Amino acid sequence: MEKLYEFEADIIKNPDMDAAYIEIPFDVKEVFGKGRVPVHATFDGEAYEGQLVKMGTNCHIIGIRKDIRTKIAKQPGDRVHVTLRERTMPEPMYSTVDEYMGLYEPEIRERMERLRELIHGCSSEITEKIAWGMATFVLNGNLVHFSGEKRHMGFHPTPVAIEKFLERIKELGYKNSKGTLQLPYDKPMPYDLLRDMVMFRVSEQIGKIKK
Repeated sequence: MEKLYEFEADIIKNPDMDAAYIEIPFDVKEVFGKGRVPVHATFDGEAYEGQLVKMGTNCHIIGIRKDIRTKIAKQPGDRVHVTLRERTMPEPMYSTVDEYMGLYEPEIRERMERLRELIHGCSSEITEKIAWGMATFVLNGNLVHFSGEKRHMGFHPTPVAIEKFLERIKELGYKNSKGTLQLPYDKPMPYDLLRDMVMFRVSEQIGKIKK
């Protein structure tokens, strides 16, 4: 059985949305040997399965859902007892972007395909793969990702890109977090915005090559 980690932590409000998280008080990469770690967690004894991630934060974090906060009667600013144990992820049912998109209904798959074409149209040097269980596009390292969620597509262009286009995101009425833009299935896709965000990321990655 994997080692159990226990600690006390403050619940922190995500300033961009109705969400909260706790900070991990140790060096996750040093302890686990990787930057994103799936875990079995408990918050004051309430079980949750999630991941330790960096989302534009100084250290790794894990989200604590609203329903769990309600069950344990804790809110941002309160202190909570946390346990973590590394979780083994099952092998994915897909290894290519085509196989990944094939898991979704035709209407969602059509949106994904159009976004995929848009991304590739931003540079002939862009390649694709599956990483972190998502469609991932590569140009001198990871460029952008997209994923299919229950009610929306997630577009993940890095926290810097979200910050760069935050005013347009808000004007169009879309929700976002540090590194993710939510694209609801019942709203039109903002393809002009998405193209500009991808081009911004392309310029960033090409700049790295030049340096």
